[in-house]
Amino acid sequence: MLLLAPPLSAEMLTVPAVASFPEGSAGSPFFSDVRVFNTSYTSLVSVTAVYRCFLGACPGTAPQVTFVLGERESRAFDDMIRVAFNAPSSAGAVELTSSGDSVRVTSRLYSPEGDERLAAGVTGGTNGMFVPGMKSSQAHGVSVLTGLSNGLFRTNVGAFNPHDSMVVATVKLFNGGALLGTIPLPLQPRSGNQANIFIAVGQAGLVTTNAYAVVESGSSGVDLFTYAAVIDNATADSSFVSGEEDLPAPTGPVATATPPPPAATPTPTPTSGSSMTLVELVGRQFRWSFDGGGSSFTMQVGQTYELRMRTADVTHGFSGLPEIGLPGAALTPGSAAIVQIIQPTPGQVGSYFFFCDIECGSGHGFAGSIQIAP
Repeated sequence: MLLLAPPLSAEMLTVPAVASFPEGSAGSPFFSDVRVFNTSYTSLVSVTAVYRCFLGACPGTAPQVTFVLGERESRAFDDMIRVAFNAPSSAGAVELTSSGDSVRVTSRLYSPEGDERLAAGVTGGTNGMFVPGMKSSQAHGVSVLTGLSNGLFRTNVGAFNPHDSMVVATVKLFNGGALLGTIPLPLQPRSGNQANIFIAVGQAGLVTTNAYAVVESGSSGVDLFTYAAVIDNATADSSFVSGEEDLPAPTGPVATATPPPPAATPTPTPTSGSSMTLVELVGRQFRWSFDGGGSSFTMQVGQTYELRMRTADVTHGFSGLPEIGLPGAALTPGSAAIVQIIQPTPGQVGSYFFFCDIECGSGHGFAGSIQIAP
């Protein structure tokens, strides 16, 4: 008689990046095919899969499905997010819980062929990336992602927070050992986030195939699932890099890379008859731009600024900087610029990072920063 596996301690496997974006719902279509396998020769096993959506049209509550695998059975879930969870036009992570340790999970995140392949008469192809089901032991408080590239490639760095409280992770990008830049990565409970890391740290023009990123959960000390997607700009072929456990950095100075000269940023123009300085912030796929220049802007303590925010293409989300009195905002096409007035104080001196927090395509999550100088 076939029996379910006897009660054992529950094991959870996490697929940290899944999606179901049909054509027209995002910058590029993406889908996830998931395979769940029972390695046991003698016992059935029950599996519960929970979808943790954090991008796009997320359901109000986390949908889940429960199913039973026979001995040595492989269950196929093509376009799992749409078919199993009824959550098209969204992305997130999937947590699969089972008794014992006989379940294995693999997945493929892919996009249909590009227009250039169709023009060449090539049909039926996809660009895909293997994404594993990761054990809890593969989540770390400090992790390193190696083999990151930019120039001929682009790299997105992401993390999933498997805990019930918010974590603000820190991502440090290095090239050959020299620090290029640091950004915070806010992670809501049971949620994830990602950033085009070279753009986020202001190194979009750097060409390298030997960069790495260190992701730290900070004072919270909790373990996070971290990963990177390295994408060939010519072919769209992608590679998945899972975070490996790393050692915390010792205290003391860190070597800093000499960045390329920044693009010239026009000097803000004061309004006529006023001491207020006008600053325009524009979001576009996939970068922020202050006054037509870079993604960073410096404000002086005591000076009053009129910040005008708008989008140049699709809807973008300004995540907000409550520490300096700037609330979040949705920047929608065709709408008037959103205006905020800010006058920095001595207690606000420092650097503040913001993100696009509304799904806007495959480069979503790009960052910008405001520095407050004395």
